[in-house]
Amino acid sequence: MKRLSFFLTLLVVAMTAMPLSVVASESAMQSKTGDGTSVYNVVWNGETTVTYTATPYMGLSATYEDGNGVTQSTILTFVNGNEVYVSPNYPTNVGVYTVTATPVVAGDSLSPATSTTTLTINPATLHVDGTIVVITKFYDGNNVAEVTNPGTLNGLLGADVVTHNVTARFNNPTIGMNKDVTVTYTLEGPQVGNYQLNEYVKIIQNGAILEAMLPDTTFGGENGVNRGVQVEAYGYCAGTGAIQYRLLTGDPDQYRLIFNDPAFSNVYWTNLDTPGLTGSIDINIPAGIVSGDYTATLYFRNHNCPALYSSPITISFHVNLPETYVMPLYNDVIALVDTCHCLTDIQWYHREAGATQWDLIPGANDYYYCQEGGLTGEYFVSCKMDGMETFTCPQQNMSALISDQTKSVYSYPNPTSGKVRVAVEGSASSTHELRVLNAMGVVIENVTFTGNSTSIDLSAYKHGSYILTVDGKVTRVIKN
Repeated sequence: MKRLSFFLTLLVVAMTAMPLSVVASESAMQSKTGDGTSVYNVVWNGETTVTYTATPYMGLSATYEDGNGVTQSTILTFVNGNEVYVSPNYPTNVGVYTVTATPVVAGDSLSPATSTTTLTINPATLHVDGTIVVITKFYDGNNVAEVTNPGTLNGLLGADVVTHNVTARFNNPTIGMNKDVTVTYTLEGPQVGNYQLNEYVKIIQNGAILEAMLPDTTFGGENGVNRGVQVEAYGYCAGTGAIQYRLLTGDPDQYRLIFNDPAFSNVYWTNLDTPGLTGSIDINIPAGIVSGDYTATLYFRNHNCPALYSSPITISFHVNLPETYVMPLYNDVIALVDTCHCLTDIQWYHREAGATQWDLIPGANDYYYCQEGGLTGEYFVSCKMDGMETFTCPQQNMSALISDQTKSVYSYPNPTSGKVRVAVEGSASSTHELRVLNAMGVVIENVTFTGNSTSIDLSAYKHGSYILTVDGKVTRVIKN
């Protein structure tokens, strides 16, 4: 352990007794007592020497006595004048000591004969830097504030072992803003008595205890997914969709949405459209994204406490096949286009323009659906794609895909073993678009022709039924 440097100087000239002079360090403060002795108030500085000097050839014996009246030792007998000796015996810790000096050589004298000086060694001061306290939290019934970093203790001397502890508490455990947080520091360790802190208590203002933001687990999904939120039952299409949420407690006014797929754009802290326990959050479905299931993580917070946010809410949602998978063939028939030959378990749905509720069409489980009286409103299909459930986006525009320019389309011979002649009647246009679709609704050929007829060759295709469309009008042909 490093020790206090304490300097005691005795000046004796010839046979004349001189008063004892005790000198501490430059920082010592000296005051005279009533009997002429000196009192020194010094700070323990951890140095390792006590030095005495005397002239001429005289001797001096000095002892230290602690506050309990116990003499610690004779620290030095000075016998060789004009030389300096260092003694290992001296006060080592903070305290109040009595220093007594007496002559060694008979006949030498001091005035008074025994000189006594009081030495007070005060604690060295430590300070703590870098303490981090979280001054916001959700209500938990107690007033404890979290200390995430106790900081670093600075100012220790030598190899001394002293550590510090930090605790923090709100002024009360109730929900509210503008709270004081009291941070308390304590010291411990073998040399703790030689030190003090520059501050033992610190007050941090503007703390807050908020009501927890808990999702309503009866709203939405199960098994930890979509609890407190509802997603579109029939999936999402490219563009903007909405997630409904419902909380039981809290006062959120901002949200954060992090997606698991980089195709989506994460939403960092953004104001809710309607702050409070219920509302909806828009999600942007990028164009061209692959149909399938995706997940995201939703958080809530109040902007007054930006570091405090809710537990994560896991969201799972489905992105649909584009509406191009559903194609009106003519005025009363609409088809599911199976370009991948992987769609099964088909079910058609319909709703009229302006309606919000989708109606399942009983028995509509084929690649084609025929609507008696003509196609109206909009349609979509639920199905399985490679065994995974999916949906198509709704096809809304029936009239735009059906042309009134051509009144009739004929094909012959029908059935055919190969070549087919396709003729149009009553057309106002001289140029026509012919599409050939297989039984799955997949376009296998596109032909542009002028005049009233053209020929196509089906000999390369399998036996079965094919659909020929010209300007939105349809005819069927059988390939033998």
